Amino acid sequence: MKKRPFKIILQTIFALLLFISFFGINTVLAQLNTTNDTTQVIVKKKKEPKPPVVYTPISVRVGVDMWSMLNNARNPNILRFNGNVEVTLNNVWFAVVEGGYGDAQSFKEIPNSFEYKNTGYFGRIGIEYNVLHRLLDREALVLGAKYGFANFSHQLNYDIDDRYWDLEVVDNDRIRYSRQIKEDNMSFSWAEINAGLKVNLARKGFLSHIYMSYLFRIRMRIDQPSDVFAKPTTIAGFGQNDKPVNLGFSYFLSYEF
Repeated sequence: MKKRPFKIILQTIFALLLFISFFGINTVLAQLNTTNDTTQVIVKKKKEPKPPVVYTPISVRVGVDMWSMLNNARNPNILRFNGNVEVTLNNVWFAVVEGGYGDAQSFKEIPNSFEYKNTGYFGRIGIEYNVLHRLLDREALVLGAKYGFANFSHQLNYDIDDRYWDLEVVDNDRIRYSRQIKEDNMSFSWAEINAGLKVNLARKGFLSHIYMSYLFRIRMRIDQPSDVFAKPTTIAGFGQNDKPVNLGFSYFLSYEF
């Protein structure tokens, strides 16, 4: 049975409407997506650069090296004193100034006796960086660098048993020949690499102002007196001068203002 022309026309129109509707919806959706993308690009703001960090002084600490005090008690031939002042910059950087006094003596009796004494003052200046400042708000694990300098005098008294040191004596086989060498106002300098830990004793009360600082030092000689009669063996602040590099340790008790 043949379909009626009117029914065929209606079916054709209905199919065209479906096609147009589907095409129109896709077009609208595409435009919306484009509009949204454009809007996002326009609305999105550029990231503003972070403001520079201002390292402001937040405290001042004054400390005494208790390790040098302990060495004084253990060795009566050594007298050393070492103190420091630290300016704390946001617990990130520490500006450090140190200073002290040293007096060391050494003796020898056999075979030829001598007495050596070195007395002087020293200073250090440098900075320390808290590598854990993002994790610690009061304590610190620091790496630092410092420049050290000393001004000192030394004296050497020695006795030698030998008749050849005195030409006037011919009858005695051996005599005691004494001499003294004294040199003043000599300078010495060195560089340091430091590593250590700063610990706050408490969060509240008086102990919250007290800090313990453990500091390991690698000291490297820069300059020493050259035109001298006797080579200085012990330098205040530097220690033994028998090698160009030596190691040291300090334990500070500090009060924070």
